[in-house]
Amino acid sequence: MNRLTAAGAALCAAVALAACGSSDDGGSSTAATSGGGGGGGEAAIGYVSPVGAQPGQQEISFGLERAAGESGWSYRVLDANLSADRQVSHVDTLINEGVDAIASWTLDPGAVAGVYTRAEESGIPVIGLNSEGPGVTSTVWWQVDRCGEGDPWQQTAEYIAERRPGGKVIVMGGPPAPAIVARIRCFREAAEAAGLEIVDQADNVRDAAAPAAQLAEDLLTKHGDVDAIWNYNDQTALGVSSAILNAGKQVSDGERDGILVFGSNGDADAIQAVREGRLTGTWDTDSVGTGWALGLAIRNALDAPDARGEDLVVRSTLWTAENVGDYVEPRSREYSLDSIPLVGGS
Repeated sequence: MNRLTAAGAALCAAVALAACGSSDDGGSSTAATSGGGGGGGEAAIGYVSPVGAQPGQQEISFGLERAAGESGWSYRVLDANLSADRQVSHVDTLINEGVDAIASWTLDPGAVAGVYTRAEESGIPVIGLNSEGPGVTSTVWWQVDRCGEGDPWQQTAEYIAERRPGGKVIVMGGPPAPAIVARIRCFREAAEAAGLEIVDQADNVRDAAAPAAQLAEDLLTKHGDVDAIWNYNDQTALGVSSAILNAGKQVSDGERDGILVFGSNGDADAIQAVREGRLTGTWDTDSVGTGWALGLAIRNALDAPDARGEDLVVRSTLWTAENVGDYVEPRSREYSLDSIPLVGGS
């Protein structure tokens, strides 16, 4: 049974899945042979990916594999393919194999609570990725999913307010799942504090560019004087951008006239759209750095098995026309367990 719950829908939305459910159920393993870097020496670790076909997930796995290599651990990734039942089965498999640590992005908190607790009782730390709950030792978060002073959505609201004081803003949300609802609420609160006016909201529940464009067409007809459109992810932002251009309007690069359009995830096609002036900006969540952060959280858990680990927050970067020339492809970024782009430092 391939059960996609609200949590699964939230994940699909949050990482802008290009092809939900298109990969198989297989796993892969890597024997890391570089010298031991602490954290238990020759440990065996596993990552249960929520959907292995998604490019961002592949970048996370790439980063974690490199972290495993630095520490001399063997590494295996298993693909849940957006099935909560399969995710439970994969965690069970890793427990039975006697791995030393597990990383997992939870699809359904209720479904995995029991198996995570069994891992905990077996002395196996579970590191959550944007996930928390029973049995989770510590969590690695994306900064875009942490709401507080100076967070990305406050910065975005202030960016808009500086260029369009008192401006009218449309919010484009996604599926009504907790993580997405929280992201929207965070931006709306920041926009209000910055003196912006939220004139409308539509939710791209199908999480693709084409339906986002259809929604935007109607909104642009209704609000022809809108100053900015905030989107919860890049695929939605790209659809909105297409609708703006098809309507004979202009997307602003932050300096010229036009509608300010923002996305999130730092997808390759969004970065290209920023370069070409079809998108004002995108928040890069740094998936490769996230994989390295999972490795650091695992090392911390193995070094202090009796302690509840400290959560880590991976810094997000806003790419706009002003700085996109400095953009480095994710797999070309040079990280180590001691040089991860964390909020507050590694």
